[in-house]
Amino acid sequence: MTQMMLNPSSRIGFVALRVHDLSVMRTWYVKMLGLEILQDGRHQVLLGLQANHRVLLLLEDGGTMASKPTAGLSAFALSVPTLPVVLKQVAWLKAQGVPVSGWFKTGFSRGVRLTDPEGTGVILEYDEGPRLVVGHGYNFTDAAGKPMPSPRLPKPPARAPILPPPTFIGRLVVETPVLDETVDHVQHTLGFILQQKTASWAYLTIGDNTMHFGIEVIKRAIGPRPAKAVGAHYVSVIIPNHSMMNLLKLNLQTRGWTDFKYDAVNDYLMIDGPNHLTLWFSIA
Repeated sequence: MTQMMLNPSSRIGFVALRVHDLSVMRTWYVKMLGLEILQDGRHQVLLGLQANHRVLLLLEDGGTMASKPTAGLSAFALSVPTLPVVLKQVAWLKAQGVPVSGWFKTGFSRGVRLTDPEGTGVILEYDEGPRLVVGHGYNFTDAAGKPMPSPRLPKPPARAPILPPPTFIGRLVVETPVLDETVDHVQHTLGFILQQKTASWAYLTIGDNTMHFGIEVIKRAIGPRPAKAVGAHYVSVIIPNHSMMNLLKLNLQTRGWTDFKYDAVNDYLMIDGPNHLTLWFSIA
Protein backbone atom coordinates (compact mmCIF):
# COMPACT_ATOMS: atom_id res chain seq x y z
CA MET A 1 0.00 0.00 0.00
CA THR A 2 1.31 3.46 -0.91
CA GLN A 3 1.92 5.67 2.09
CA MET A 4 0.08 8.99 2.24
CA MET A 5 2.41 11.95 2.71
CA LEU A 6 1.38 15.19 4.35
CA ASN A 7 1.85 18.16 2.03
CA PRO A 8 5.41 19.53 2.52
CA SER A 9 4.02 23.07 2.78
CA SER A 10 2.27 22.15 6.03
CA ARG A 11 3.49 23.87 9.20
CA ILE A 12 2.77 24.04 12.90
CA GLY A 13 0.47 26.92 13.75
CA PHE A 14 0.73 26.86 17.54
CA VAL A 15 1.00 24.58 20.56
CA ALA A 16 -1.92 24.66 23.02
CA LEU A 17 -0.94 24.06 26.65
CA ARG A 18 -3.38 23.36 29.45
CA VAL A 19 -1.97 25.14 32.52
CA HIS A 20 -2.62 25.19 36.25
CA ASP A 21 -1.61 28.81 36.98
CA LEU A 22 -2.36 30.97 33.96
CA SER A 23 -0.86 34.13 35.47
CA VAL A 24 2.48 32.50 36.31
CA MET A 25 2.76 30.80 32.92
CA ARG A 26 1.83 33.95 30.99
CA THR A 27 4.46 35.96 32.84
CA TRP A 28 7.17 33.31 32.40
CA TYR A 29 6.77 32.94 28.65
CA VAL A 30 6.72 36.73 28.20
CA LYS A 31 9.50 37.69 30.62
CA MET A 32 11.81 34.71 30.12
CA LEU A 33 11.32 33.61 26.50
CA GLY A 34 10.36 36.86 24.81
CA LEU A 35 6.92 35.95 23.50
CA GLU A 36 4.38 38.76 23.25
CA ILE A 37 0.73 38.80 24.33
CA LEU A 38 -1.54 38.84 21.30
CA GLN A 39 -4.79 38.20 23.14
CA ASP A 40 -5.30 38.18 26.90
CA GLY A 41 -8.44 36.64 28.34
CA ARG A 42 -9.60 35.44 31.72
CA HIS A 43 -9.19 31.76 30.88
CA GLN A 44 -7.04 31.79 27.73
CA VAL A 45 -3.97 33.69 26.48
CA LEU A 46 -2.49 33.79 22.98
CA LEU A 47 1.27 34.39 22.82
CA GLY A 48 3.44 34.94 19.77
CA LEU A 49 5.05 37.65 17.65
CA GLN A 50 3.49 41.10 17.34
CA ALA A 51 5.66 41.85 14.30
CA ASN A 52 3.85 39.37 12.06
CA HIS A 53 0.81 38.65 14.29
CA ARG A 54 1.76 34.98 14.48
CA VAL A 55 0.39 32.91 17.36
CA LEU A 56 2.92 30.36 18.64
CA LEU A 57 1.48 29.34 21.99
CA LEU A 58 -2.01 29.13 23.47
CA LEU A 59 -2.33 28.88 27.25
CA GLU A 60 -5.66 27.74 28.69
CA ASP A 61 -6.44 27.29 32.38
CA GLY A 62 -8.06 24.31 34.06
CA GLY A 63 -5.06 21.98 34.21
CA THR A 64 -4.16 19.83 37.21
CA MET A 65 -0.56 19.16 38.22
CA ALA A 66 0.54 15.54 37.78
CA SER A 67 2.54 13.88 40.55
CA LYS A 68 4.93 12.27 38.07
CA PRO A 69 5.81 12.50 34.34
CA THR A 70 3.17 11.15 31.96
CA ALA A 71 3.18 10.14 28.31
CA GLY A 72 2.46 12.65 25.57
CA LEU A 73 3.95 15.80 24.12
CA SER A 74 6.74 16.70 26.55
CA ALA A 75 8.54 19.52 24.71
CA PHE A 76 8.42 21.83 21.70
CA ALA A 77 11.07 23.83 19.88
CA LEU A 78 11.11 27.56 19.27
CA SER A 79 13.26 27.88 16.14
CA VAL A 80 14.74 31.36 15.77
CA PRO A 81 16.24 33.01 12.67
CA THR A 82 19.89 33.39 13.74
CA LEU A 83 22.35 31.94 16.24
CA PRO A 84 22.94 35.36 17.88
CA VAL A 85 19.25 35.37 18.85
CA VAL A 86 19.77 32.13 20.79
CA LEU A 87 22.95 33.51 22.40
CA LYS A 88 21.14 36.66 23.50
CA GLN A 89 18.20 34.69 24.90
CA VAL A 90 20.48 32.29 26.77
CA ALA A 91 22.46 35.20 28.25
CA TRP A 92 19.20 36.70 29.48
CA LEU A 93 17.95 33.38 30.91
CA LYS A 94 21.17 32.76 32.80
CA ALA A 95 21.11 36.29 34.20
CA GLN A 96 17.60 35.60 35.51
CA GLY A 97 18.70 32.36 37.14
CA VAL A 98 16.70 30.09 34.82
CA PRO A 99 18.27 26.60 34.58
CA VAL A 100 19.43 25.92 31.01
CA SER A 101 20.88 22.68 29.62
CA GLY A 102 24.26 22.31 27.99
CA TRP A 103 24.44 23.19 24.30
CA PHE A 104 23.56 20.55 21.68
CA LYS A 105 23.84 20.28 17.93
CA THR A 106 22.08 18.15 15.32
CA GLY A 107 22.43 17.90 11.57
CA PHE A 108 20.19 20.94 11.21
CA SER A 109 20.21 22.93 14.45
CA ARG A 110 22.00 23.98 17.60
CA GLY A 111 20.67 25.30 20.87
CA VAL A 112 19.67 24.59 24.47
CA ARG A 113 16.78 23.13 26.44
CA LEU A 114 14.89 24.43 29.45
CA THR A 115 11.65 23.70 31.30
CA ASP A 116 8.68 25.98 31.97
CA PRO A 117 7.28 26.34 35.52
CA GLU A 118 4.78 23.49 35.02
CA GLY A 119 7.16 20.96 33.47
CA THR A 120 6.82 21.32 29.70
CA GLY A 121 10.18 21.36 27.95
CA VAL A 122 11.16 24.20 25.62
CA ILE A 123 13.93 23.80 23.05
CA LEU A 124 15.43 27.13 22.02
CA GLU A 125 17.39 26.57 18.83
CA TYR A 126 18.74 28.07 15.65
CA ASP A 127 17.46 26.04 12.71
CA GLU A 128 20.04 26.38 9.95
CA GLY A 129 17.88 25.05 7.11
CA PRO A 130 16.19 28.19 5.78
CA ARG A 131 19.55 29.98 5.73
CA LEU A 132 21.59 27.31 3.93
CA VAL A 133 22.04 26.32 0.31
CA VAL A 134 20.51 22.89 -0.30
CA GLY A 135 23.09 20.15 0.04
CA HIS A 136 25.52 22.10 2.18
CA GLY A 137 25.57 20.56 5.62
CA TYR A 138 21.84 20.21 6.33
CA ASN A 139 20.83 16.70 7.35
CA PHE A 140 17.48 15.49 8.75
CA THR A 141 18.93 12.00 9.21
CA ASP A 142 21.28 13.37 11.87
CA ALA A 143 18.59 14.49 14.31
CA ALA A 144 19.89 13.13 17.62
CA GLY A 145 21.29 15.94 19.75
CA LYS A 146 25.00 15.76 20.53
CA PRO A 147 26.81 17.89 23.14
CA MET A 148 28.76 20.85 21.77
CA PRO A 149 31.08 23.36 23.44
CA SER A 150 29.24 26.31 24.93
CA PRO A 151 29.70 29.35 22.69
CA ARG A 152 30.69 32.67 24.18
CA LEU A 153 27.62 34.56 25.35
CA PRO A 154 27.08 38.29 24.90
CA LYS A 155 26.48 40.63 27.82
CA PRO A 156 22.94 40.03 29.12
CA PRO A 157 20.48 42.62 27.82
CA ALA A 158 19.01 45.09 30.30
CA ARG A 159 15.46 44.11 29.36
CA ALA A 160 13.80 40.87 28.31
CA PRO A 161 14.60 40.34 24.60
CA ILE A 162 11.63 39.84 22.26
CA LEU A 163 11.78 36.90 19.86
CA PRO A 164 11.98 38.17 16.27
CA PRO A 165 10.21 36.84 13.18
CA PRO A 166 10.37 34.41 11.52
CA THR A 167 10.51 32.41 14.79
CA PHE A 168 8.38 29.27 14.40
CA ILE A 169 7.59 25.97 16.14
CA GLY A 170 10.19 23.71 14.59
CA ARG A 171 9.59 20.34 16.22
CA LEU A 172 7.70 18.43 18.87
CA VAL A 173 8.99 15.87 21.37
CA VAL A 174 6.73 12.98 22.39
CA GLU A 175 7.55 10.60 25.24
CA THR A 176 5.76 7.26 25.19
CA PRO A 177 5.95 3.67 26.46
CA VAL A 178 4.73 2.48 23.03
CA LEU A 179 7.36 3.71 20.58
CA ASP A 180 6.45 1.49 17.62
CA GLU A 181 2.73 2.24 17.87
CA THR A 182 3.38 5.98 18.07
CA VAL A 183 5.84 5.99 15.16
CA ASP A 184 3.41 3.95 13.05
CA HIS A 185 0.64 6.48 13.75
CA VAL A 186 2.79 9.52 12.95
CA GLN A 187 4.20 7.93 9.81
CA HIS A 188 1.26 6.07 8.30
CA THR A 189 -1.82 7.80 9.70
CA LEU A 190 -0.55 11.38 9.67
CA GLY A 191 1.81 11.12 6.69
CA PHE A 192 5.22 12.00 8.10
CA ILE A 193 8.55 10.76 6.70
CA LEU A 194 10.59 8.50 8.98
CA GLN A 195 14.17 9.80 9.04
CA GLN A 196 15.75 7.78 11.88
CA LYS A 197 14.69 5.02 14.26
CA THR A 198 16.36 2.99 17.01
CA ALA A 199 14.90 0.71 19.67
CA SER A 200 14.21 3.70 21.92
CA TRP A 201 14.00 6.81 19.70
CA ALA A 202 12.74 8.01 16.32
CA TYR A 203 12.57 11.22 14.29
CA LEU A 204 10.01 12.00 11.59
CA THR A 205 9.61 15.10 9.43
CA ILE A 206 7.43 16.99 7.00
CA GLY A 207 8.83 19.34 4.36
CA ASP A 208 12.34 20.20 3.19
CA ASN A 209 15.18 22.36 4.44
CA THR A 210 13.33 25.64 3.87
CA MET A 211 9.90 24.74 5.30
CA HIS A 212 9.56 21.88 7.73
CA PHE A 213 8.79 20.57 11.16
CA GLY A 214 9.60 17.34 12.95
CA ILE A 215 8.32 14.99 15.62
CA GLU A 216 10.84 13.32 17.91
CA VAL A 217 9.54 10.17 19.67
CA ILE A 218 11.30 8.90 22.80
CA LYS A 219 10.53 5.57 24.49
CA ARG A 220 10.07 5.95 28.23
CA ALA A 221 8.40 3.78 30.86
CA ILE A 222 5.70 6.25 31.97
CA GLY A 223 1.97 6.04 32.40
CA PRO A 224 -0.86 7.66 30.40
CA ARG A 225 -1.62 11.36 30.73
CA PRO A 226 -4.85 12.16 32.63
CA ALA A 227 -7.38 14.12 30.60
CA LYS A 228 -6.99 17.37 32.57
CA ALA A 229 -3.26 17.18 33.31
CA VAL A 230 -1.10 20.23 32.62
CA GLY A 231 0.92 20.20 29.42
CA ALA A 232 0.10 19.88 25.76
CA HIS A 233 -3.61 19.79 24.94
CA TYR A 234 -3.28 19.84 21.16
CA VAL A 235 -1.10 21.16 18.33
CA SER A 236 -2.46 23.27 15.48
CA VAL A 237 -1.16 22.16 12.06
CA ILE A 238 -1.83 24.35 9.03
CA ILE A 239 -2.27 22.54 5.71
CA PRO A 240 -2.40 24.35 2.35
CA ASN A 241 -5.63 23.19 0.69
CA HIS A 242 -8.85 21.14 0.75
CA SER A 243 -7.25 18.37 -1.30
CA MET A 244 -4.88 17.63 1.58
CA MET A 245 -7.77 17.67 4.05
CA ASN A 246 -9.71 15.19 1.92
CA LEU A 247 -6.66 12.96 1.59
CA LEU A 248 -6.20 12.94 5.37
CA LYS A 249 -9.82 11.93 5.90
CA LEU A 250 -9.54 9.19 3.27
CA ASN A 251 -6.38 7.86 4.90
CA LEU A 252 -8.11 7.70 8.29
CA GLN A 253 -10.91 5.64 6.75
CA THR A 254 -8.48 3.37 4.89
CA ARG A 255 -6.50 2.65 8.07
CA GLY A 256 -9.61 2.24 10.20
CA TRP A 257 -8.61 5.06 12.56
CA THR A 258 -11.76 6.21 14.37
CA ASP A 259 -10.40 8.55 17.04
CA PHE A 260 -10.95 11.83 15.19
CA LYS A 261 -13.46 14.61 14.71
CA TYR A 262 -14.17 16.48 11.47
CA ASP A 263 -16.02 19.79 11.60
CA ALA A 264 -17.41 20.42 8.12
CA VAL A 265 -18.74 23.89 9.01
CA ASN A 266 -15.39 25.24 10.26
CA ASP A 267 -13.34 22.91 8.07
CA TYR A 268 -11.00 21.41 10.64
CA LEU A 269 -9.94 17.86 11.44
CA MET A 270 -8.82 16.92 14.95
CA ILE A 271 -6.98 13.58 15.19
CA ASP A 272 -6.23 12.05 18.58
CA GLY A 273 -3.32 9.61 18.54
CA PRO A 274 -1.43 7.51 21.07
CA ASN A 275 -0.57 9.29 24.35
CA HIS A 276 -3.13 12.05 23.64
CA LEU A 277 -0.96 13.38 20.81
CA THR A 278 -3.75 15.48 19.29
CA LEU A 279 -3.19 17.38 16.04
CA TRP A 280 -5.76 19.90 14.86
CA PHE A 281 -5.52 20.31 11.08
CA SER A 282 -6.94 23.44 9.47
CA ILE A 283 -6.54 25.08 6.07
CA ALA A 284 -4.38 28.16 5.57
